[in-house]
Amino acid sequence: MSRRARLLAAGMVLAAAATLLGRPLGAQPAPGGTAPAAPAAFGSALLFAMNDGRSGLELWRAEAGGTPPKRLVDIRPGPQSSYPSGFTRLGEPGAGGALFFTANDGRSGLELWRTDGTEADTRQVADIQPGAGDGLPNHLAVLGGQLLFSADDGRHGFELWASRGEAASTRLLVDLNPGPGGSSPRQFTAVGDQLYFVADDGSHGAELWVTDGTREGTRLVKDIRPGSAASQPQQLVVLEGRLFFVADDGRHGAELWTSDGTAAGTRLVADLRPGEPGAQPRYLTAWRGALYFAADDGRHGTELWRSDGEGRQLQLVADIAPGPGHAVPSFLTPAGELLYFSANDGVHGAELWATDGRREGTRLVADLVPGPGPSAPNRLWAHGGRLLFAALHPQQGYELHTSDGTAAGTRLLADLNTGSGSSYPHDFTRVGDTVFFVADGADGLTGLWTLGPDGRITALP
Repeated sequence: MSRRARLLAAGMVLAAAATLLGRPLGAQPAPGGTAPAAPAAFGSALLFAMNDGRSGLELWRAEAGGTPPKRLVDIRPGPQSSYPSGFTRLGEPGAGGALFFTANDGRSGLELWRTDGTEADTRQVADIQPGAGDGLPNHLAVLGGQLLFSADDGRHGFELWASRGEAASTRLLVDLNPGPGGSSPRQFTAVGDQLYFVADDGSHGAELWVTDGTREGTRLVKDIRPGSAASQPQQLVVLEGRLFFVADDGRHGAELWTSDGTAAGTRLVADLRPGEPGAQPRYLTAWRGALYFAADDGRHGTELWRSDGEGRQLQLVADIAPGPGHAVPSFLTPAGELLYFSANDGVHGAELWATDGRREGTRLVADLVPGPGPSAPNRLWAHGGRLLFAALHPQQGYELHTSDGTAAGTRLLADLNTGSGSSYPHDFTRVGDTVFFVADGADGLTGLWTLGPDGRITALP
C-alpha cells in the first residue's frame, strides 16, 4: 500500500488514542499525563483512555457515584503507552458482549483487542499483521453479529476485515484492490442488514460500496464519477432506510446524493448550486422524517436546508443571514422538540438557534453575548429533552450551558473553571442516568466530571 495511506491510517489511530482528537485547544492534562479521551459507555461503567503520568496511555474505568476512576489494565506494562482507541460495542454487556478497540501491547503492534469491562477478560483478539508490525484496525462498525473494520495484514494493504470476537473468526473479508495497495475502506454506515462504505478498488476511485457481511455480498453500488477519478462520498447519513451523502460526480461539484443500495436508485438529489464547487452540503442530520443540512446555493449564502425522506424535494428552511451573507448553520443537534444549531444572522454573531422545521419556527434562542460578539456555541448534545453545550462569555470563557429552547431557559449551567478561564466541556457520554464529560477545573487541569440525575456536577478525583 502507499506510504501516504499508511501514514494517514496510523495518524488517525494514534491521534484518537493520544487525546488530541476532539480535545479543545487550551486543555491541560495532569502533570506528566494526558486528559481522559475517547470515552465509551459499557454497561454501568465508562471506559476511556488516560495517562496518569506513570503507566502511559492505558485503559481506564469509571463508575457513576463519584468514586475515583481506576486503571482497568496496563496493556503495555511500564511507562510506555498502549494507545487504546476506537471503542466499539458488539453485543450486550453481561450477555457475552464486549467493547472492541485498537491497542499496542509492545509485542504485536497496534492490533484488535476486546474487553468485557474486567481486567481478567481484556485481551487481544488477533494479531492481524503478525509480529511487531501494526495491523492498525480502524473504522470499527457493527453489522449483525460481527465487527467490520479496515486493517492491513502487511500483504493486502488496508482492506475490509470481519470478526466475531475471536482469533479464528477474524479474517480478511474481501480484497477490493488486489495486491499491497489497499482500498482503504472507511465511513462505515449501517442501513438495515447492509453496511455502506467508501473504498477505492484501484479502478473506480473512491466510490460508494455496500456489504451484507459476506465476500459475495460486497459490491460497488455505483461509479458516481465514471472512471478512475473519485466522487469521494462523504457524510453518510441514514434516513428512513435510505442513504444520503455528499459526492462530486465531476460535473455538478459537491452536492447532495441519495441511494437505496442499487445503481439505478443512486442519484443526485438536486444540483443546488450549478457547476463547481457545488453547494458543499455539510452537517447532514436526519430528524423527523427529513434531512437537514447547511449549504450554499450561490444566492443565499450558506443557510439551513431540508430534503424530504425520499430525496425528491429540497427546501430552504430559512435565510438566517438575509441575502448573500453566510449564516453557516453548524453542529445540528436534535433535542426534545427542536433542532438546535449555531448560526450567525449578521447582527448577533454566532449564537444558539433552533427550528421546528418551519421557516416561521426558525429563531434565535438566546443572544448570550449581546450585540455582534459571538458566544460561538459548540459541543451540542441532547440530554433529557434539553440541550447541553459549550459557549463563550467574555468574563467566563468557554463553559457549560443548557437550554430548553427558550431565552429564559438558556443559561450557564456551571462555571467549572471559575473566572475568565475556560473549562472547554466536551465528550458528553451517558451511562445510565449519569452524564460523564471531560472539562478543565479551577486548577486548569483536565479531568472527568459527572452530571447526576439531581443536576449536581461533580469532578471525579
